[in-house]
Amino acid sequence: MDRKEVEKKVKKVVADVFHVSESKLTDKTNFIDDLHAKSMDIVELLAALELEFGFRIPQRDVRQNKTLKQAIDYMYEKAKKFKK
Repeated sequence: MDRKEVEKKVKKVVADVFHVSESKLTDKTNFIDDLHAKSMDIVELLAALELEFGFRIPQRDVRQNKTLKQAIDYMYEKAKKFKK
């Protein structure tokens, strides 16, 4: 899976979970500051990403990814390792 595919999937999941248009999301979109994510939103995002990509994401890793770009980068690296 290339980075563009990962980016597209992550944006779709984030847009669905936070009920926003994908066009409103940028690399700098911050889940807490911009999307007003609460703990349950993060749990829902985690579950949706795991379902979409088919691998588990440790909760400690979720806390480190505060922006959309960080989440995309993380999921891309994880997807590369998962496919090996």
